[in-house]
Amino acid sequence: MWTISLLKQNAWNSLKDYYWMAFLVCLLNMLIIGMVGGSSGMLHSPVVGMLMEEELLMDEVFGGEEAIAIGAFITMYFGVLLFAIAISFLTSSFLGNPLVVGKCGFFRKARQGDVDFIHMFEGFSGSYLNSVKVMFLRMLYTFLWSLLFFIPGIIKSLEYTMIPYLMAENPELTADRAFTISKQTMNGEKGKLFLLQLSFIGWYLLGVLLCGLGVYFVLPYYEATMAEFYACMRAKAISRGITTEEELYAACVA
Repeated sequence: MWTISLLKQNAWNSLKDYYWMAFLVCLLNMLIIGMVGGSSGMLHSPVVGMLMEEELLMDEVFGGEEAIAIGAFITMYFGVLLFAIAISFLTSSFLGNPLVVGKCGFFRKARQGDVDFIHMFEGFSGSYLNSVKVMFLRMLYTFLWSLLFFIPGIIKSLEYTMIPYLMAENPELTADRAFTISKQTMNGEKGKLFLLQLSFIGWYLLGVLLCGLGVYFVLPYYEATMAEFYACMRAKAISRGITTEEELYAACVA
C-alpha cells in the first residue's frame, strides 16, 4: 500500500542522483510543448489584424451594407481560427504527445538507475504512429469528457494517468489495452492520486513567488514522484492479473 509521503520520499532519494539532467528534460519538454501549444495563438494574432482590415475594406465597398461585411468577417475569422486549432492539434499529436511519452519513459528508467538524456526522445522511436494514435485518443477523450463540465474531465484525466507510461514501456500496446489497463488499475486510486497531485501546490506557490521561475525547479520532483506512482500501479496491475510483465515489456527488448 502506497502513501503520499512514501512516494515523495522515494522520489527525492532517487532524484538526488540525476536532478539536473531531470531539470533539463522537464525544461525542454515544457518549452517545446509550449511552442507547439502556442502555434494556434501565433496564427491567431496576425490573422485577427488582417481580418479587421478586411472588414473595414468590405464596409467601404458595400457602403451601408455593414451586415454583409460583418458576416463575411465572422465567416473568415472562424474559418482561420478552426484552421489554427487544427494545426495546433496536429502538432500536439505528432510532436507534443511523443515528448510526453519520452519524458515518462525517462523518469521511469531513471528511478531504476538507467539515467540517459536520450530517453527523452524515445517517444519518436519504435511504433511511433501507434503511440501517436493512443495518445491522441487520450487527449480527445479527455477533451470530450471536459465538455460535460469540468469535473468529468478531471476524473478521466486521472483515470488515463498510466497511458503515457504504458506507451513508453510498450509502444506497440493497442489503444484498447492501454485504456483498459489504465482504467482497471486506477479503480480506487483516482482520489488518492488527486490528493498526491494537490500535495505539490505549496511547492508550486513557492515557485510562483520566486518570479515564476521556481516552478521549473519543482517539476523534476513532481515527475519523479509520478514515476514512483506508476511503479506502484504497475505492480498492482500485474498482481491482479490486469496485465502481465510480458505484455508490458514485450516491445522494450527490441
